[in-house]
Amino acid sequence: MSNLTRREALTALGATGVWLGSGGVVSAESAGTDEFSSRDSPTQKTLRSVTQSREGPYAVGENGDVLARRATEESGSRYERVLDAGLTAGDKSFYGVDATVDGRNVWVAGESGRVGYYDAVDEQFTDFSKPNGLAATWRDVAVGETAGNERVYLFGGGGQVLVGERDDAGMSWGTATTFNGGNAIYGAARLEENEVWCCDSTGSVYETRDGGQTWTDIGVDAATVPLYDIAVADEDAITVVGGSGRIFEYDGTTWQRFKPGGSAIRGVDRTSDAEGGHVAAGAGGTLYIRSTDGWTSTNLATSKTLRGVALDTTGEYPDAVVGNAGKIYERGGYTAYPDTLRLEVDDGASLSYGFDVSGPTAGTTLNESDDTVTSVADGYEVGGTLGDGDGADAYRFGGDVTGLTVTDGSASDLTTVRSGTEVSVERLADRSWSRVSTPVDVTLYEIVESSAGLYAVGGSGRIIRTDSTGEWDVVTKTGVRGGGNSLFGAGVTDDGESLWVAGGSGALGHIDATTGEITDYSQPGGATSSWTDVAVTGSAGSESIYLVNGSGEVLHGENDRGAVTFDEPVKPGNGSTLRGVTFIDDDTGYTCDGNAKVYETRDGGQTWTDIGIESAGVTLYDVAAESPDDITVVGGSGRLFRYNGAVWTLTKLGGNSRLSVDRDADRGVAVGGSAELFEREIEGWTGTAADPSDVTLYSSIVVQDDPTTGKYAVGGNGVALRQTFDDPLF
Repeated sequence: MSNLTRREALTALGATGVWLGSGGVVSAESAGTDEFSSRDSPTQKTLRSVTQSREGPYAVGENGDVLARRATEESGSRYERVLDAGLTAGDKSFYGVDATVDGRNVWVAGESGRVGYYDAVDEQFTDFSKPNGLAATWRDVAVGETAGNERVYLFGGGGQVLVGERDDAGMSWGTATTFNGGNAIYGAARLEENEVWCCDSTGSVYETRDGGQTWTDIGVDAATVPLYDIAVADEDAITVVGGSGRIFEYDGTTWQRFKPGGSAIRGVDRTSDAEGGHVAAGAGGTLYIRSTDGWTSTNLATSKTLRGVALDTTGEYPDAVVGNAGKIYERGGYTAYPDTLRLEVDDGASLSYGFDVSGPTAGTTLNESDDTVTSVADGYEVGGTLGDGDGADAYRFGGDVTGLTVTDGSASDLTTVRSGTEVSVERLADRSWSRVSTPVDVTLYEIVESSAGLYAVGGSGRIIRTDSTGEWDVVTKTGVRGGGNSLFGAGVTDDGESLWVAGGSGALGHIDATTGEITDYSQPGGATSSWTDVAVTGSAGSESIYLVNGSGEVLHGENDRGAVTFDEPVKPGNGSTLRGVTFIDDDTGYTCDGNAKVYETRDGGQTWTDIGIESAGVTLYDVAAESPDDITVVGGSGRLFRYNGAVWTLTKLGGNSRLSVDRDADRGVAVGGSAELFEREIEGWTGTAADPSDVTLYSSIVVQDDPTTGKYAVGGNGVALRQTFDDPLF
């Protein structure tokens, strides 16, 4: 457990990097200037608060907007909207934001109990809204400790204070208390592990030294104005701001009063710097800066109210001020290197490499003189060598790494570690999607990977597969029974040797992956309903088969060297159509339905438990599970839901239905209407344009056995799309 303050932790992260090489020196430049200047904003909605993170400023505001300052080359640096409809896509506004002391998790809080955090490394949100069932409007949030060990303080418009502590994937919340007569608490700030201060609408300031168990009123005596924000540099260095242009400073004993303006001051932050290290902002676009002579005011080029201030302590990030109409002002530049890339070569091997980075880049003491970095129009180009005693190179950078190539030697000798996590070399290469020819023009509903290649099934019973060259050929044109019943699902045994396909009118068949031989097991137990999906566990010849249908039933079967028996069907829910099913192992599986429900079994399908999703409000089409605490479900209106073992979190991927999702560790692909493709790679989910754009994609897969192929998707009119590496590394 760290007792560093957030400022101390961020300062520790901000060590200067130096590049050694023929590309010249690239080092962190001083971020300090005397003036705040306007920055382009991706929103015109009110921004209510801002904080500093390991990546720089994050701002939050109306209708659930969250903006992140991205590390890109100065000519293209920008704020990006990482959330635009709130944590539950309900357009609820955020009022408060704060980061863990290591700057990794950025916590947001706002209307209707909305609470959650954004992981700046993984680039994904986790939703903890309505903690303990409370739907209060949270006006601010203060966070202690490092990511994964958080202690979170929430402050409400009705004077509520709620404290929570990280509990594995979830949060353990205490009981909400009210100590100030129920008056709105507008601002809060944390100093040490259990030391927090807040200010309220009556002009009072409170402190706790025991983690929120007790609170003490420390002033401001007869303030007579509401207090909107508070900044704490130390227990005897506190500044609060409020109505009528009032600023109050506390030295641990007495309060000093200032009135540098006449209009409300909404935001404040302070550092230990005497000159320019205290900044406040408020109505009329007015900025207030503290010097040894007191507070002075200046008007920025706006009449809009400014509401939040976040000052940098590292010298590598800009100070930020945000406000109404999406206004953003900054002082200083972005020269930080929040991420690292380490390249290691096997003993006795040597190679040359190159890659691109979109933001500031610097080498480390591991680099040799023949390793270079060159500034280009859209970032940096990096090149180097490994081997002959040079076993590792490392770089600090901001932004994204792309286009990794091995220009001499074998990529199989190379290991890459990004920000402490080992990633495969090909994941850093340039990837692209292209259409490949198939011998059918019917809709392809499912694609799976076998030991002998890829199989796809679809309309009129068509089954196709890839041959040894990667080309598609036809296994059957008429289905498993010869009657042309469409096939909607396919599943593969753990060893990849056998496939099971299922579809209309109870069609069910077994395929030998190597020979393509089909055995008909249709209408098990006389069932003639359409199977919507199938999952398989175990090895070929002794596998378990799980079928789901439009009547909301799960049918479990066992294969004993060709003798297949089935149990009585089980109905996990209320009979709504089950559309997707997957199993992690012989016991643990998941299915989802048209009533926005996800069901889990831990006993091989004998019993099922409803595990969500509350207020999902859309049909769910597919489910992928890596573990019981890593489940992904997709559905209507572009909804993707992630379960971490404690809570479900919504991510909105476009506007069309997401019909299929596949996962492999932290990789993923989701597809749906209008040929929309969304990929999860090293950081979050991103969209990719596909051609043709008017085709619905029904199934997708993360390919594992072929390192030159990343992902595949199939859909209407026999369309198949393949992701390949522009510069294959193997």
